[in-house]
Amino acid sequence: MIVSFCRGALLVCCAFFFSANLYAESGDEAAAGKVAVNFINAHVSELVGYEETIARVEASPLVTDRYKQALAKLYRDALKEDPEMGYGADAVIGGQDCPESFRVKSSSVEDGRARVVLIGEDPAFPMEVKVDLILEDGQWLVDASGALVTD
Repeated sequence: MIVSFCRGALLVCCAFFFSANLYAESGDEAAAGKVAVNFINAHVSELVGYEETIARVEASPLVTDRYKQALAKLYRDALKEDPEMGYGADAVIGGQDCPESFRVKSSSVEDGRARVVLIGEDPAFPMEVKVDLILEDGQWLVDASGALVTD
């Protein structure tokens, strides 16, 4: 368990250092898309349990505090209700199974907010994931994804 957490923490740190150039100085769609892809692809590179996912997201520099709190609440409330099943899916991507990686399908930016729709890179698994981002202090941060996105 400790090894898995350390490996997860290392992935988050690597994602942070390798993605430093993905932060935006402006509100352009390409920069928001890069942050969304980086966050989701880092997440799906090694799927783990609920508590480990909460810890990884809480350690991520790519997400807002609101997202960290919402994900933790969703998972922990579900675990209280059903300790064996929990939420029953991966809320970050909004599903149970997923492709190995995603790319940007579409994106839009307006007033410091972005909606990026990602699609699986494997044509045989065209799963889509919506990611909402906000621009804070010149950086795009994930504010919702998957099951936490509201339309």
